[in-house]
Amino acid sequence: MIDSDLVRRKLSRLNMYLDKLKPIAGHTFNEYLSDFYMKTSAERLIQLIVECASNINSHVVIESEQRPPEDYTSSFIKAADAGLITHELANKLKGSGGMRNIIVHEYMDIDDKKIYEILPIAISDYKEYIRQVDDFLDRMEKEF
Repeated sequence: MIDSDLVRRKLSRLNMYLDKLKPIAGHTFNEYLSDFYMKTSAERLIQLIVECASNINSHVVIESEQRPPEDYTSSFIKAADAGLITHELANKLKGSGGMRNIIVHEYMDIDDKKIYEILPIAISDYKEYIRQVDDFLDRMEKEF
């Protein structure tokens, strides 16, 4: 059974991470580039955002009696298949799994410009993710 309290706690945490990311997105690229702490904070927040959303996705997918997602990217597609979010949003967010892996595992040099440019998009898309998951929980709770 989907634990709506658990998911709502994770949504709250996700929202907090997005709120911490928002001021960073308000800086110019040169300010961002010249501030080591701002850059590493943005990278860590992106990692936490993706992991938090993926944890929600996995919980809902598994509790919906589907096979668990194999990775961060597929967690968004499987979440859409389970009705948690729309397929349109899943397609927007699935790339963030790869970005998280690049940041965490340092597969290649991190492209500061790319990270900086995705900040406002990530904030917007993940705010929509929160809204859709919250709507899903509301519908689920009304059924019980």
